[in-house]
Amino acid sequence: MNPSLATLPAPSTYTRMLLQRLPGQAVTLLEGTGLSAAAIAGSATITLHQQLQIFRNAMALANRADWALAFGQQLNINSHGPLGFGALSAPTLRDGLDMLGHFARIRAPYLGFSTYDAGNRVILELHSDVWPMGDLELPLVEIVLQVANSYIEAVLGHSMTEASLMIAAPRPAHAAIYSDYFASPCEFDAPMHAYTLPANLGQLPCPLYDEKTWRAALVSCREALDGLLSRNDLATRVRHMLASHFDRIGISGKRCELPRLSDLASTLCVSPRSLIRQLAAQDTSFRELLEAEQLAVACKLLAQARYSVSEIGSLLGFSDAANFGRAFRRLTGMAPGLYRRTGKP
Repeated sequence: MNPSLATLPAPSTYTRMLLQRLPGQAVTLLEGTGLSAAAIAGSATITLHQQLQIFRNAMALANRADWALAFGQQLNINSHGPLGFGALSAPTLRDGLDMLGHFARIRAPYLGFSTYDAGNRVILELHSDVWPMGDLELPLVEIVLQVANSYIEAVLGHSMTEASLMIAAPRPAHAAIYSDYFASPCEFDAPMHAYTLPANLGQLPCPLYDEKTWRAALVSCREALDGLLSRNDLATRVRHMLASHFDRIGISGKRCELPRLSDLASTLCVSPRSLIRQLAAQDTSFRELLEAEQLAVACKLLAQARYSVSEIGSLLGFSDAANFGRAFRRLTGMAPGLYRRTGKP
């Protein structure tokens, strides 16, 4: 494992919960980490290397094939800090899933995540090629699938029977007991690790929706994710700054003044010329990143009935509806009104 990656912060929450599940086993559970139970109790984070070692120790101590499924079942959505609170308080199930997919790295930095549409399904895909995990890959995927399932069932208020679980690994010896943990079927030897569900369920409102809680959690998660990113990855940092800027639309419902390159450069402690040069080195530009974020927000607002097309253009900083329409057509190939009716670019 790359040394710089091994020292990434991981939440100590899950280690504390494992200590509760394995009373009297603290020394063995923490073996090889240099940590003590007292240190875990007094710290919000440990390193990624320590977290993975603790999971390996837990696997050896559990002496049961379904230990990860059982542990994942214990992790209700509130176990995941601002990410969990934000997902629960999101406007819709899809908003919550998007939040989980975008920010899950702050809770599980050893996996990559993405949420996207495929036909009439929403896909939450797990990318296991971020770090080499060896025999930990399947258990960690099982834990994350349990977390996703628990969240969706919390929003639905009942067991999720319309999902499909996909695991890119051979059928394990304990596959028969998956039905004890999931009400939906699981496909093994799949092309990817993923949790999929019908796209129409994404529009279901979250029963605990609270705009202020959701927005505050978004800010907290963005800050946490920013801390994981390389200081040299200017493009990603600019994307997150632009996303935070446009988050204000959901809070105020007022026109969002377009961010200026000079202001972002000042925040990043670089000159505007240096920022332009460094973004160009990453094959992008401030304008390209700004337009991508405007498009993402426009698509999300067009999927709702809260604002008219002209109001959305104004909220995003366009001078009039015609300019918004031209920009949207240039980026997607279709008019914003048509996108609203079809939901497809």
